[in-house]
Amino acid sequence: MDQKTRSTVSTECASSIEALRDLLSSCHITEISASLSHLSNGVEYSFVEITCDDGIQYGLQAYGKEALELNRIAHENISKEQLAPMITANCFSQ
Repeated sequence: MDQKTRSTVSTECASSIEALRDLLSSCHITEISASLSHLSNGVEYSFVEITCDDGIQYGLQAYGKEALELNRIAHENISKEQLAPMITANCFSQ
């Protein structure tokens, strides 16, 4: 997938989950929330960083039910060995 196609796909996705699935065909997860964070208003939050072979990075954020699904899918697509160095702290947790 070339840069133009990837950019078009990622901007036309209906959700962060769809974007993650599209990007995983040619890119890999480089950072992920250890678990769901909760914002001060109680809403769940999740973040996943994707890096492509050409160095382009995408940050995917999701809130609420979409955050639960994004976090689950991202964790399913990485091995335990890959997970340890890429986990980010839950800066929104209290």
